[in-house]
Amino acid sequence: MSLGGNGIRLGCIRHRGPPWGGTGPGTIRAFLFVGQQKTSNFDGISTQIGMRRLLLPLAFAIPALFSTGAQASEDLAWSYTPWVTQDLLAQAEGDETASEGEDDDNDWRLYLDLYGFLPHENEGTIKLDGNTNKGNLSLSDILENVSSIATVRAGVERGRWGLQTGIFHGAVDFNDSGSKYVTRDHSRVRRLTGDKVTRKLTLKGDVEGDFHLDQTLIDLAVRYRAGDVQRPKMDQGSFSFVGFAGARLVDGTIKTDIDVELSASYEGPILKAERSKKQGFSESWSHTWVQPLIGMHATYALSPDWQAFVYADAAGFGLAGEKDLSGNAQAGIAYAVGNSTQISLSYKAFGLEYSAYGNDNGYKTFSHGPNIGIRFLFD
Repeated sequence: MSLGGNGIRLGCIRHRGPPWGGTGPGTIRAFLFVGQQKTSNFDGISTQIGMRRLLLPLAFAIPALFSTGAQASEDLAWSYTPWVTQDLLAQAEGDETASEGEDDDNDWRLYLDLYGFLPHENEGTIKLDGNTNKGNLSLSDILENVSSIATVRAGVERGRWGLQTGIFHGAVDFNDSGSKYVTRDHSRVRRLTGDKVTRKLTLKGDVEGDFHLDQTLIDLAVRYRAGDVQRPKMDQGSFSFVGFAGARLVDGTIKTDIDVELSASYEGPILKAERSKKQGFSESWSHTWVQPLIGMHATYALSPDWQAFVYADAAGFGLAGEKDLSGNAQAGIAYAVGNSTQISLSYKAFGLEYSAYGNDNGYKTFSHGPNIGIRFLFD
């Protein structure tokens, strides 16, 4: 049946049994469509259906358009309405979700991470002109002797591609000293008298050194995201993986000022003597090099506010020196403070080893401990 000239049609189909199968009284289904027409086949019955949109308000007006004798058609139209409504709502929701996802991927996003690395154990080895010095600094030593520090990471993303950079700078000035005391007894007993003759030689060495360690790392990389957009608030079960590749610039400086005092004393029955000598020397080494860099960052939403994450990178691979390798490994949890801010607590390990070609000058360091961070999202 056609109402008006705009392609509005009411179609009725009589079925021999219920649409879900089985046996039962036959039913009549009423359809109301608007728009272009297309022929489809439903259980072998050809019917006219609308391709664009079902006009539900008009379906509710069917009883006013027909007489009481059409009451059966009215009831059947009402019985069909939930089926059609569910299909339309599902389609509309899917279209809306796809549209939001597409718009979200086309937006610009800026991430800014500020964090503090608190290593409770730091092991280091310094090699200068063939001399090797090893040390172990605790967190209290670093906090007491740190002269400058800066840690920041930032990234920009549009769609799934983006750029990221990171800066880690730390400088430590500390003093160390030590002494060594050795006594050698050359006493003997006289054969004729049996008297003991005391002869004693004492050697003593005092060393005091001032050390300056300065290290700066600057990362620059291209990133690609798979999965959901990383946000402080994410739906539970959401997962995001970011892989990146680029370069890491490393600048390292080592300076040492060492004072040595050696003394020797001799004590015997006839002669007593003492000699001492002081000597100081300074050594320094500075080098800047570039390492190829790869890494990843993965996030899983435990709840809308809580997330678990892992981060790892590696650089160098022996390309810029005889020994050339650096890397980070980090795992922790994060909590959303609002829609654009997130705080995190993690455990981090960092290591770097380098020695130049043709000589032994270089250093090795390994640190691990808790890491506290805060992230800001601008979009």
